[in-house]
Amino acid sequence: MKTVQLGAVVLRNYINLSPVALPDKRIADLDFKPLGGGSGMIGLPGDYTPPSRFVRAVAFSKTARSTSSGEEAMYEVFRILDNFNVPLGAAEGSGEVKTSGMRSATQWTTCSDTKNRVIYYHTQHNRRVRRIELDHIDFAKPTELVHLPLDREKTQDIEDVVPISK
Repeated sequence: MKTVQLGAVVLRNYINLSPVALPDKRIADLDFKPLGGGSGMIGLPGDYTPPSRFVRAVAFSKTARSTSSGEEAMYEVFRILDNFNVPLGAAEGSGEVKTSGMRSATQWTTCSDTKNRVIYYHTQHNRRVRRIELDHIDFAKPTELVHLPLDREKTQDIEDVVPISK
């Protein structure tokens, strides 16, 4: 079966998904109301298998908000892509040979602003968004291969927003 046909078969099971909340329903003398916002997405699969992640990708990309700038679009893309991160230990499997230093978890997430020629990324160790501005790289002058670590340090900064009282 072709990939496109397979995708359509998988999505067929989720045609009821909607960004609109489910309507209230009255049965006999009982009123039923949705549990809250997002009830139109009841049934959206949440596991880490490729078909479930595919269904979520379609649902979230179809309901993405419009943005007014490249930077806002980048944050919207990360908001969507972060729904597909596989946490450490969630997909290692049992009985599999584990390779030292390799993880099946999401190690980094990227998005590209093709208009402004910028690549953005964050890693599993540091959620701060970093950028690579391609216009600042001279591709006409080949040099030796440069290796840069994804994280200078595998730490996350935390901002304390409570003022210190003396």
